[in-house]
Amino acid sequence: MTFTKPQLFFTTPPSPCPYKEGEEERKLVTEFSNHEPIQQYDLLIKSGFRRSHNYLYRPLYNNSDYCLSVRVRTNDFNMTKSQRRVWNKNQTLQAKAFRAKATEEQFELFRSYVEQRHGDGDMSDMSWADYKEMIETSPIDTEIIEFRAPDNRLISACLIDWVHGGVSAVYSFFDIEYSNKGLGSYMILWLITESQRRKLRYLYLGYWIKESQKMSYKSKFTPLEAFQGGIWSEFPLSNAS
Repeated sequence: MTFTKPQLFFTTPPSPCPYKEGEEERKLVTEFSNHEPIQQYDLLIKSGFRRSHNYLYRPLYNNSDYCLSVRVRTNDFNMTKSQRRVWNKNQTLQAKAFRAKATEEQFELFRSYVEQRHGDGDMSDMSWADYKEMIETSPIDTEIIEFRAPDNRLISACLIDWVHGGVSAVYSFFDIEYSNKGLGSYMILWLITESQRRKLRYLYLGYWIKESQKMSYKSKFTPLEAFQGGIWSEFPLSNAS
């Protein structure tokens, strides 16, 4: 692929890793070009990049295997018994996709989720304007999937990017009162099922850090691949630290 102008990358200054005390993180960052942003994303997501607003980024650590991009091979995925129970438990939910558009109802759910699950994270002080920018600033095919209970109450939502041959889960949140329904896992299962229906090969789940309990759920969705040493390899990786 040839872009109309050189692709420029820059590295951010070191900052504390949000997942391990004493670890420093930098990011390799580039902007979306004004031409062919979808093709640009298709190329870079296959090299371990993620999207945030109008930027593409990949974490950089001293140990290159510390933080790895992972994706589910959806055409080979089969639910485990526990995943099937989660799936069946949520069959009364109604899912509907919307062109990425922020609503106050979503924001209230998002704020409640962040305060109760990630109160010490970098999203804890996000305002309505910040949330709206996160949802709506995208040069590519981005949607938000809303999941509603039979009484029409919004209980979970997932921001996603559609890419060539797959879908990328950007961010998801849910009503903590329904924690026993496994909503986080259910949204992943829904995306896998939708990818299979559309004959898309991959669900990109972001980054995986072995030492992070918050990311351990990703390893339960197999077959999983991780981007390591410039190639996608079958997970688990025997030498991932």
